[in-house]
Amino acid sequence: MFKFNKTALLAVGLSLLNGCAFMPEDGSRAKLLEMPSLKQTLNGDAQAEKIVSEWPRAQWWQEFHNAELNRLIDTALKDSPSLHAAAARLTQAEAVADFQAAEMLPSLYANAELHHRRFSATDFYGPAGGQTFTGAYIDPVVFRYHLDLWGKDKSNLEAALGKERAQASELAMARLMLSTAIARSYIRLCAAEEDIELAHALSEKAGEKRQLAELRWQRGLTSQDLVYAAEQLLEAARQRETAVRNQSQVLRNRLAALVGQGPDWGRSIHVQKTEVAGHLPQPEALSLGLLAHRPDVAAAMWQVESAAQLINVAKTNFYPDVNLVGFAGLRSLNLKDLFLSHGASVAYGMGPTVSLPIFEGGRLEAELKNQQAVYDAAAESYNGTLLAAVQQVADSLAEWRKTLEHDAAQERALEAAGAASTLAGKRYRAGLSTRDGIIDAEAALVQQRLTASELHSAHLLAAVGLIEALGGGYENTTMRVSSKVGHND
Repeated sequence: MFKFNKTALLAVGLSLLNGCAFMPEDGSRAKLLEMPSLKQTLNGDAQAEKIVSEWPRAQWWQEFHNAELNRLIDTALKDSPSLHAAAARLTQAEAVADFQAAEMLPSLYANAELHHRRFSATDFYGPAGGQTFTGAYIDPVVFRYHLDLWGKDKSNLEAALGKERAQASELAMARLMLSTAIARSYIRLCAAEEDIELAHALSEKAGEKRQLAELRWQRGLTSQDLVYAAEQLLEAARQRETAVRNQSQVLRNRLAALVGQGPDWGRSIHVQKTEVAGHLPQPEALSLGLLAHRPDVAAAMWQVESAAQLINVAKTNFYPDVNLVGFAGLRSLNLKDLFLSHGASVAYGMGPTVSLPIFEGGRLEAELKNQQAVYDAAAESYNGTLLAAVQQVADSLAEWRKTLEHDAAQERALEAAGAASTLAGKRYRAGLSTRDGIIDAEAALVQQRLTASELHSAHLLAAVGLIEALGGGYENTTMRVSSKVGHND
């Protein structure tokens, strides 16, 4: 008996060694890009570095010191359908990872079968042939354990964990895109509401010019051409005021939709003065921290990690699969003998089951080729995401610096317009100029205020864009990529 067991074990061992399907050679895989250099691009100026001290915080919008903006974003993070959908995808990925983790553990369950069957008289059942029996198989203990000899279960688990982490990063990206979209729309709304007042002031100045031209024409001091010209300017100012009011309403509707509410909800949005006094990242730290602070880059990297593990899974399919199976219970053809046979119905067994891939018609090769292509696509997608992220940082920094300069220049222009308006008032009161001069100077001051509002809004939008480019406070501390892509650890 011992000799037979030894021979059987030897046969099983030879089967494991020789029962593998032919595995094709590895082709060349896509290469992951190194982090591009940003040293010259990120050579910051003194103005920007005054407020650049650390990475954006997770609740970066609080740095704008606007209670209404805080309320809008906090509401959106709780009520947005798009975020709820992203959270559901993350929960699904977590469940898949839990399932794969459970697959690595032994399973223990019970079986019970009650049957009524007739055995053929012409088959090999011997004395039982041609008879009908009512019996039962009861196995209160059935044991199964997959011997993960080639690391298939481990790779499946790592792939599932990679997808889970990718979904977590994508959820963070969805939060970032939603919060920055709300911030941009709210900044534009504040600018629109301010522009409504300034556009109305311009309409009033154009109306004064129209009345003055009408009065002069009626008194025969000028031709009617000047009246028509003033009328055109007045209507243009009114059109601008109407357009700004319409823009304000559209922005309110958009904000309500982003927050997950109806259009009427948007009418209750309050407009408050917004100033950026936030914490943006140190330029010299960007190239090192970008990979860990961009959720889209992290998600793309985790997709690469998952795809690399699935190549390992596809390779293990070329090897024999071994399960350890056992059972213990009662089995009898006659139901009456099941418990009255004084132990004769007791049955048990334990041993390995081996499946050998001998001929699969190219299925295994096709699956391996598919997983390798999935990895290549994921790697190239990561490369594209990384390049886009670097470009976005560079563009956002350039826009940030431009708005700093324009904002400062417009402040000087606004001061000059204010001084010119004051001087025009003095001249008019001193009788040195006509009423036209003071109206034109005051209109020019209002126009400069409109430009200042536009440039200040652009400056705030640039700040939001830079925060978005830097990941908006996202922090990934677990990122890694398999050093041996397509091989078992």
